[in-house]
Amino acid sequence: MDWPESEIRQRVTRSKRLLNARDWQEAEKEIEEGLAFHPENAVLLALAADLCRKIKKLAEAESYLRRAEAADPTHEQVMSVGADLAFDRRDFEKAAALYRQLLDRRPSSYHTSRYVQALNRLERCEESAQAARQGLERYPDDPWLTGGLAAAEAKRGRIKEASALYERLLELKPKDRFAYKELMRLRTADAPADEAADALKGLMRSGDRGKNPHLKTLAADRLRSAGRFQEAIAEYKASLALGPGDPYALRQLGFCYRKLGQNDEAFEILRKAFITDPANRYVRTGLQSLCRETDRLGELAELVEDALRLHPEEKTLFGMRKKLQKNLKN
Repeated sequence: MDWPESEIRQRVTRSKRLLNARDWQEAEKEIEEGLAFHPENAVLLALAADLCRKIKKLAEAESYLRRAEAADPTHEQVMSVGADLAFDRRDFEKAAALYRQLLDRRPSSYHTSRYVQALNRLERCEESAQAARQGLERYPDDPWLTGGLAAAEAKRGRIKEASALYERLLELKPKDRFAYKELMRLRTADAPADEAADALKGLMRSGDRGKNPHLKTLAADRLRSAGRFQEAIAEYKASLALGPGDPYALRQLGFCYRKLGQNDEAFEILRKAFITDPANRYVRTGLQSLCRETDRLGELAELVEDALRLHPEEKTLFGMRKKLQKNLKN
């Protein structure tokens, strides 16, 4: 049975609304029902890819996206999901190129902010700042563009300008804890690590600042830089209690344990960080070094297999597995 075009449009609208509401179960049901009647509809396939991307099933997302591209590679929805998926896979060159193509067709605040983020990840900060300023002329109160420009200016070393932008962002989003952390990071950038750490710890004793995981991570970073590893460990743990699974806090906690020679604790933490983000080269290098020194290559091989089951799309894991198998034979 073929549905009329109006019915397909209504189903697409409902699916988008459910995705925006993060109602994954109902969105999946809506999309699957649509695909049962129109299995090669490019928009429904793109929405299926977007759903899988958002719930971290990247291999399935890639499969749906390939089908969507085969049906209509130039459809805006297909290109948009392709750009977002490339961004999530850290292919920032591809993501930036797709966002640029989308913007050349039809400007939008979302694609502009994502383009700015991709350029920042590529360290193309002057281009990022220019794109953000142009976007803010069209969307003057957009918090994502404001944050993107602040990040670009900070990377360019324009601390005064970046600080002013984070202050503006906090006016737009007073509860943005990450923006507050970035503002504090810039304000303490030139202070000795010991002084900055103590100032941040004092700051977190008042109000609800002690519940900000980003601020706790920043304090831990300053403590780590000052060589106060035990205190840094306590702050990273506190940050993870407030924001479980944060990849950055996990790997820094593991590195602190490593500095103190607490290898069992370091292995457990870096194992979690690796499973969460197997593509991160710092975690991978640190874990491999630790496992070589502590005769854990067999455990690392098992860990790679676990990571492959969870992240089958991460192609670098196959090379890592092959190298480990060779080392274990010798």
